[in-house]
Amino acid sequence: AQQWLNPHGFAIFLNTQRALRDQRYKLIHYSKDELSIQLSNVTVHDEGVYKCFYYGIPFKSKNKTVEVLAAPSNPVLEVSRDTERSITLSCYTQGCKPQPQITWLLDNGIELPGDIKHKLEADGKKWTTTSTLTVLAYGPNSTASCIVRHRALREEKLIATFQFEDLPRTGTAGSFSRGYPILLLSGGESYADTCAKLKPLLAQHQHQPSKTSNPMSHLHQDLKSEGIKKENNLLLPILVAALIFVLLIIVVLFMRKLKKAHGVWKRENDVSEQTLESYKSKSNEDSPGQEKNGH
Repeated sequence: AQQWLNPHGFAIFLNTQRALRDQRYKLIHYSKDELSIQLSNVTVHDEGVYKCFYYGIPFKSKNKTVEVLAAPSNPVLEVSRDTERSITLSCYTQGCKPQPQITWLLDNGIELPGDIKHKLEADGKKWTTTSTLTVLAYGPNSTASCIVRHRALREEKLIATFQFEDLPRTGTAGSFSRGYPILLLSGGESYADTCAKLKPLLAQHQHQPSKTSNPMSHLHQDLKSEGIKKENNLLLPILVAALIFVLLIIVVLFMRKLKKAHGVWKRENDVSEQTLESYKSKSNEDSPGQEKNGH
């Protein structure tokens, strides 16, 4: 006799006899040396170790591990403006197993990792993954694409693109499930890195005729002012430390001067005491002579 058991330990088929009511299992082939079955409409809950038993002489068994991959959903983009100069882009996908890889492709060809967060879904198997990117500066035609890679997709990729197009100045939030591109600069980059990536955009914009004020110039100046603020924040503790050091030096010098004055005073006091003692001794010596002259 031959038998297949599912990962939960329940018998699926014993020879040609169905032992499990799940109709997704089908008997493909049976002979004295083979028992083949097929499972359709596979879900992540079907993965695990399947066991095949051969009840003969000798008894034989074999295990087969099945891993189920769940492809991610199409990525959805959300955009929100936090301040006049900061835009946050979020890209999320759900229903995938294992966790996907999400990156951001800028229109200058640079691919960046965003801030990734994974959340296990209610079934305890699939994941919802969100990647966020902070945009510090952008041009009118700047774009950025959210790219999702996963083992279930093999060589294919899921892409959603955001494009800056007259975003309102007030704080807004919205979601996009179709293309729109972003540009720009991920959180955690230094001011120097940001300016380096903005140079090609600034150079391109300078060659174009300008009908209105240059928005990139204002953004560039804003970035400089933020850099100055950071320098000022670093300068304050340095000045406080220097002031404390100077005060410490003054206290040390004062203590030395006080100690020196105390030493001078002590020496003068000792000399005065010695002079007084000498005077007393001399007076005592002169007193007997005067008494003799009196007699």
